[in-house]
Amino acid sequence: MTAVRRHWPVGFLLAIIAVASVAAEPRVLIVREESAVAQQTAEMLARELSAAGWAVAEVTATDDPSVAGRAEGEQAVVALGARAFGSAVRRARGKPIVSALLTRGSFDDIASGSRERSSAILLDQPIDRWIDLINATFPGVKRVGMLTGPAGQRAAAAVERRLVERGMTLSIERIAKLEDVVPAIEHLVPRMDVLLAMPDPLAHNRNTVQPLLLTTYRAGIPVVAYSESYQHAGAVVALYSTIPQIVAQIVDSVRQIRDGTTLPNVQAPRDFTVGINTAVARSLGLSLPPAADIKERLRSLGQ
Repeated sequence: MTAVRRHWPVGFLLAIIAVASVAAEPRVLIVREESAVAQQTAEMLARELSAAGWAVAEVTATDDPSVAGRAEGEQAVVALGARAFGSAVRRARGKPIVSALLTRGSFDDIASGSRERSSAILLDQPIDRWIDLINATFPGVKRVGMLTGPAGQRAAAAVERRLVERGMTLSIERIAKLEDVVPAIEHLVPRMDVLLAMPDPLAHNRNTVQPLLLTTYRAGIPVVAYSESYQHAGAVVALYSTIPQIVAQIVDSVRQIRDGTTLPNVQAPRDFTVGINTAVARSLGLSLPPAADIKERLRSLGQ
């Protein structure tokens, strides 16, 4: 008996291959806030994930009801910002969530009681990284000051414990309103050699930065801050992670989800940048190591 050989049209075969390829293509949904930083991060993330073979969809957190429908069929959800993370937790049920551009406090508040699988790449730099930065930049400094509102008190307490363990001290001034900033700094001045500015929505915002920097500058106190914009405004040293650094960590986390790896609930920023405001340092009479040398020192200490 002669076997019958079928000759399928080339176009038909190519169509089958294309459908199979799309079906096998991993899919990810980006939920982002409306902020410029979240938008820039989403744009870069979409490019990097697409280049790595992912099909990428995007929705804003203000479109909260649509998140559930858009998350169907997605292998993972990336949430950029605290509000976006809250939307993903509520709407993307059963999907692994990687969140970024949020603090530990925001993550804990939103994730508390949730059974969703989530891993947050925090904005908060590890406490020991901050301490190593202070020691590498200002050798011999032992007295650190910190300004905190209600949302930052838990972080301040953790910083104080670690500083004491490492033979240093932390003086904390707590504020309840904007008008408290300058008096609080003035109370700190006799008790500190450097002011550590960590993320805190009341203590550090666009309304408090200038009076804080002006008061510390007049007192000859250098500020160690958490963002590039803070550095440009007048902080002597800043420690932060850039958008490309954050995106690289998100892409790696999404890849691990695809490979079946269980991610930790929280991840410290893996890579970071040290920035120095040389003009302000010079005005304060400070001779500081180059930023690259400080970062290399931190890396050698395991940061």
